[in-house]
Amino acid sequence: MASTVVRQDITPPYVKPTEVYRAGYESSPIKLRIAVGGAGQSGLIRALANAFIAQEVESCLEKSLGNTFISKEVEESKVEPFAIAWYASDTTQSFNYLAQNVVDMSVTYHEIAEQIAIKQGVADRYEYCFRDHWMVVGPKQNPAKLVARPDTTVYDLLSQLFIAAIATQTSKDPIRFLSRYDKSAANIKESNLWSAIGQTPWSYPYSHWYHRYVEFPFRALKVAAQLEEYTLTDRGTWYSSEPWIREEMTVFIEGGDSKNDPLLNPAHALVGAGVTNKDMANKFLDWVIGPEGQEVFRTFAVNGVVLYTPAPTSTSEA
Repeated sequence: MASTVVRQDITPPYVKPTEVYRAGYESSPIKLRIAVGGAGQSGLIRALANAFIAQEVESCLEKSLGNTFISKEVEESKVEPFAIAWYASDTTQSFNYLAQNVVDMSVTYHEIAEQIAIKQGVADRYEYCFRDHWMVVGPKQNPAKLVARPDTTVYDLLSQLFIAAIATQTSKDPIRFLSRYDKSAANIKESNLWSAIGQTPWSYPYSHWYHRYVEFPFRALKVAAQLEEYTLTDRGTWYSSEPWIREEMTVFIEGGDSKNDPLLNPAHALVGAGVTNKDMANKFLDWVIGPEGQEVFRTFAVNGVVLYTPAPTSTSEA
């Protein structure tokens, strides 16, 4: 949900894009603006954008070249090279960007908030696009002595971690958990997980073991590695991070594709209700949820590891 009122009668605030993708067509104008966090940092949005731009421009070029006489319909359907801009943002900020017409669409990870955004008039369409997965990671030395067996749940692990952290909170080497503490999807998820075991460490003015660190995913994971702290991160961030981070840390539990898995991280795309490039946003989203877009999720890999899985193919999986 957005924390700002939708205003279509004012000029949107200027926000500089984090990256702009042109699929090799230099100086092409931006025709679509997308807000997302980790999926942008991992390179997924770049892969999707370049594939979509190339397909749109080249398919229209092939259509025109295949006609000795270019009909009026072909000429009017011709797509000039265009660019797609990515704006780095967390889930909460993405809703506000949509409301302010800073971006045309966003990728978020909180279904209830997405449904509220529809009711607020912030967006008028949302689609299940792909699946990411949460992980609990921590230092390889494992000072909390977490034990992860095949039947261990994330709640079991956090309970073990909490007990170890409380026992060492006044020692010179306390066991600590890093929270992004920024209303991002990761922060909301770990807050829900802590609450599920009856703990709310953020409710104390200061905690020796609950490290509040407001930053985007890659930086937060890097700091957790440097400080030898446990944290919650997503699969896309983990496998896209610098190799030394994965060498210093280990994965204690990782989510699967089951809709009942508390560590499943479903990603939905929303199209803003009153945004500038609405037609292009809907066209791009149609492509993303279609065969070509889903193939990108199925094959997109970093460091030799496929990061995501496609959206469910049936309502029973969703």
